[in-house]
Amino acid sequence: MVADGAGAANGVRGGVTEAAHVGDERTTLLGFLQRQRDLVAWKTREASDETLASVRTPSDLTLHGIVRHLENVERSWFREYFAGETGLHFDWTDEDPDADVRAEGLAMADLLYAYAAETARCDEVITAAPSLDATAPDEAYSLRWIVIHMIEETGRHLGHIDLLRELADGEVGEEPKGAEGS
Repeated sequence: MVADGAGAANGVRGGVTEAAHVGDERTTLLGFLQRQRDLVAWKTREASDETLASVRTPSDLTLHGIVRHLENVERSWFREYFAGETGLHFDWTDEDPDADVRAEGLAMADLLYAYAAETARCDEVITAAPSLDATAPDEAYSLRWIVIHMIEETGRHLGHIDLLRELADGEVGEEPKGAEGS
């Protein structure tokens, strides 16, 4: 739970974050980002790896690959680009920029563990920044822009996840039971 200093905080219902309805900007944005992350995990953890791997898009995008990609882009935007960390590992290369979306043979449980660990480190970067107005070292993007971009990126891929999961086993829904009414 991320408190905003004024008593409003993001909550969790049914295992999914619910963004503070009244809170400061950082708390609210982190709540919406975490909600998208939680929904990615919910949509991908309840089925077997075989079921999840049974479907792909015409461009070979898979549920496993999407989770791996989201882990990589969070690391790239928050830690490498914004915080200036060096020596970080990425699953893509200059020669193969789409390698992060290929995750054959990787277990979803392991991918979700890595994704959760990475997003926790990224949250540390976000909360340590003096404000959302802080910029990356090249001053091209503010932290606010990066957080909003990651909400958009995660939400876009969550739509892919929704469709692929429905194709894999018929599972539909916007959130787990017990999280309704957000």
